[in-house]
Amino acid sequence: MAGNTRGKLKENYEGIHNNFNWVLKHINKSLDQIAAQLMKTQPDKYGLEDVEKAEAALMTYPLYAGTKALGEGVETLDDLANKIYASL
Repeated sequence: MAGNTRGKLKENYEGIHNNFNWVLKHINKSLDQIAAQLMKTQPDKYGLEDVEKAEAALMTYPLYAGTKALGEGVETLDDLANKIYASL
């Protein structure tokens, strides 16, 4: 355990980064579950062989698109936290 303010702050930001990793793990699991369900229930629309076309089709589904945007926002916040950590 750190004894000075700088060390404590670094520990806090390391914890923030670890929490963001946990959030991103669960967002990715959610994206996989949403995609699997859509590909199973609507294979003609979402079960495409071309990965780029499949991703584009999935992005038309609001829950998938919203979850993807949430993940991108969390990644941005994690990058910011990492920059602050690096500056300490």
